[in-house]
Amino acid sequence: MQTQPVRAQLDIRHDDPRLRYRGAVSLQRGPGWTAPWRLPREEAALYLPGGGLGRAAMPSGVRVTLRTDSASLVCRYQADPAPRLNGPEERARLDVLCDGRPAATVELETHGGDAEFRCDGLPGRMAAVELWLPFYHQFRLCGLSVEAGAALEGEAPGRQPRWVHCGSSISQGRGAASPSRAWTALVARRAGWDLTSLALGASSCLEPMTARLMRDLPADLLTLCVGVNVQALGSHNRDALVSALVGFVPTVREGHPTTPFAVMSTITAPEREEVPGPSGMTMRECRAHIRRAVTLLRDHGDTRLHYLHGPDVFGPACTPLMLEPEGSDRLHPAAAGHPVLASRFTTLLHRARCVPILMTAAE
Repeated sequence: MQTQPVRAQLDIRHDDPRLRYRGAVSLQRGPGWTAPWRLPREEAALYLPGGGLGRAAMPSGVRVTLRTDSASLVCRYQADPAPRLNGPEERARLDVLCDGRPAATVELETHGGDAEFRCDGLPGRMAAVELWLPFYHQFRLCGLSVEAGAALEGEAPGRQPRWVHCGSSISQGRGAASPSRAWTALVARRAGWDLTSLALGASSCLEPMTARLMRDLPADLLTLCVGVNVQALGSHNRDALVSALVGFVPTVREGHPTTPFAVMSTITAPEREEVPGPSGMTMRECRAHIRRAVTLLRDHGDTRLHYLHGPDVFGPACTPLMLEPEGSDRLHPAAAGHPVLASRFTTLLHRARCVPILMTAAE
């Protein structure tokens, strides 16, 4: 029986200072692992008092970065099963990118225990390596390995414009083919923006704690997608929705008084457009009240605040590109829909001149 030769390798701890967890708000250190969180972990219950803290530990938009000339990489990790979802299940995938280009998409094991994968698709010259972590599964990095003798560095100095985005499961990546192909990831990668995603499934209901977090995070561009869960969960009635948004934005503005800020209403939702939700609003009415709130704020001096109409980004003509089958509650883009949403979102941002103020890499 032939055996594979043992390859010498250089092991990298999960907490090695040369690794950066881009897009993470906080890091949880455990016995032999690091878990990135997209909320301050110690205060997560204040953000989600109704439960569902695990969503904040799903690293949507988070990427582990390093530079190496190794031709291969081994990743040791733990990943948990996805929560029970309405509609198709989400599969745990991780993307490896080299200098911004896809090198591999890996199917992860999700039994919660130790696992590993090997990627032999690295170029073998000094390159920026990014591991885009799964968007709908909790993930813990246990360590990495590269070839023995390979160079290993932290990411190159300088910075990209920082984009902070808040939204629901639509923005968390539901339905995307893989993490780097979720619509927010596509926007960030194509524009060269440093994404921090605060998108949480069953959330984005204008929570005051989220406004405070957006206020306190560094940002050169702010975006908020709101409406689907406001309408579906009945978190606000008509007047309360306007009041909540009129309060949310000024809280964010305390930390970012002139930063470009786009508020997008929800994309097409065929089964909800004309059907009242628990608070009595249809989706069409919900969008009208979001537009009203943005107009009110602009009329009172916030000229860097912009409204994006969700159906202009992903409208009725995109219904065939939705994840859920006809006859069910269609809310999310399927894998083929994410690039469409990303492209139109970017186009509308530029049309509104809502782009990062900082466009240089110097810092």
